[in-house]
Amino acid sequence: MNETQAKSRRGTFLVVDDEPDILDAIARLFRRDYHVLTAQSVKQARKLIEEHDVEVVMTDQRMPEMTGIQFLSELRRTHPHIVRVLFTGYSNISDVIDAINEGHVYRYISKPWKPVELRLFVAQAFEHFRTQRERDRLLEQLQSANEQLEHQNALLSAANEELKILDRVKSVFMEIVSHELNTPIAILVGYTYLLRKELGDQLPSVARKALSGIDTSSVRLKNISNRIFKMLDDDGAHTTLELEWIDIAKFVDSLCEQIDPFLEERGQSLDIDIGTGAEHILADEDKLHDLCLNLLMNAIKFSYDGQTIALQIAKCNDEQVAITVRDFGVGIPDEDVSQIFDVFFSTFNSGHHSSGQFEFQKRGIGLGLAVAKRFAEMHGGRIQVESKEGKGSHFTVYLPTHPEQPEVSPLPQRVPSHHVPH
Repeated sequence: MNETQAKSRRGTFLVVDDEPDILDAIARLFRRDYHVLTAQSVKQARKLIEEHDVEVVMTDQRMPEMTGIQFLSELRRTHPHIVRVLFTGYSNISDVIDAINEGHVYRYISKPWKPVELRLFVAQAFEHFRTQRERDRLLEQLQSANEQLEHQNALLSAANEELKILDRVKSVFMEIVSHELNTPIAILVGYTYLLRKELGDQLPSVARKALSGIDTSSVRLKNISNRIFKMLDDDGAHTTLELEWIDIAKFVDSLCEQIDPFLEERGQSLDIDIGTGAEHILADEDKLHDLCLNLLMNAIKFSYDGQTIALQIAKCNDEQVAITVRDFGVGIPDEDVSQIFDVFFSTFNSGHHSSGQFEFQKRGIGLGLAVAKRFAEMHGGRIQVESKEGKGSHFTVYLPTHPEQPEVSPLPQRVPSHHVPH
């Protein structure tokens, strides 16, 4: 450490008096404690203050150019951070007290003084300087923090406004989509009715079966549409569940009826495993059906031709049942995993968007997984995903064995467990 650094760390003390002996005595008294500067006039003092980082100024009241109080009052305006102290006689004590009350002077000490008293006096003045400096630093930090907080509040306010706009856009969007979905559904139902009415028994059995499938799917699609829009509406977010004991074997058969054509189109197969204790599940069958159907259709679309998809339903413990859909297809990119359950999120790659039901890697409008997550949570459960790009995905829905819902019909008789490759 050089001499300048040592003086800076000790603190700089300026003493102003027109008597050289007093200046010399004070300089000798404090030379080991502080960097001491001396001035015999206000003019010299001003020059030293401009040249040095002065922390404490002590001046005599009786000075040739102006009084000590006047000099310190001037210093308060030009260098308010400097601690200003005064030494004086008793003759003008009232002026000193007025100066202290007005804030021009920090403290004063009367002549003559004892060295011990003067040491303590000056030490307190330097401590006051350090306290003020720390206070100013903290105030500066607080001001900076307040400015950052105001900036964050402004960003939050802007984000809230954007959310309000998006909410209004969502409402309009849902009304349009609802109309666009329900209109073709009504047309489908109308055409199947006309075909039956006009052709009747002339229809081949294959056509009658096809019309029956169209009818069933149209009604189901209309119900799904209504439930989805009700779910996305804030007022319908807490729809009551219609719980019943579901025969899982029949439930899985119903799922297979709907996905078999798509499996066949892609040359894929479904491996089904129903574990012991999971032959019946207490749930809302329609919502559970939609949940599982969304997961299975995703698995079909994101698996390669000829691959096998696995559906497993197992009892984890007395509290939970797990429904797992596993595929070994393309997997989910890391940047998409955290958002796949968000409403309307499909993928960052818009080139994969499609309304198709089974095309390889084709995405829809981003409702399927959002619906699955909402329906799982409505049951008091949760859904999680494990996926590795290029290796496939593993979706698991955990449902409570006894969701909190009153007046549930009794559990039907148990049937043997199944393990059916489909």
